Amino acid sequence: MPAICDYWHVYMSKKTAGGKNTVKYLGRYLEKPPIAGSRLAHYAGGATLSFRYHDHNTGEQATETLTQREIVARLRQHIPEKFFRMVRYFGFLANRVCGEKLPQVFEALGMDKPEPVPKVCYAQMSKQFLRRDPFECVLCGGKMAY
Repeated sequence: MPAICDYWHVYMSKKTAGGKNTVKYLGRYLEKPPIAGSRLAHYAGGATLSFRYHDHNTGEQATETLTQREIVARLRQHIPEKFFRMVRYFGFLANRVCGEKLPQVFEALGMDKPEPVPKVCYAQMSKQFLRRDPFECVLCGGKMAY
């Protein structure tokens, strides 16, 4: 097997029969919006939607206007089927082999393994940035316990 696969498997599903299943499907995907609200340029009462994006061909900001049908068609391309496993990492970054292979990669590149970042809890962050202990009572100054 080659070290790097140079192909992708793309699956385009058939048209769904019922609208109820489609709405559930979209709901799973749209928990986080695919287009940030800050990129929306114009909304014409449901008829069209304009948004800004970075055009990598020209290196400049561009605006595109789509109809409702075009927006849904584009969103649908990104929605995985129920129980479809999405690949987040593969190769030496895959969860199964990361602990074993990543040190070997660092060694092959002549790099030191990075030190783990110390975990900081909410109270420590609050003390550092807000200069106050979130568990200190504002009335009596005592330490709150729960």
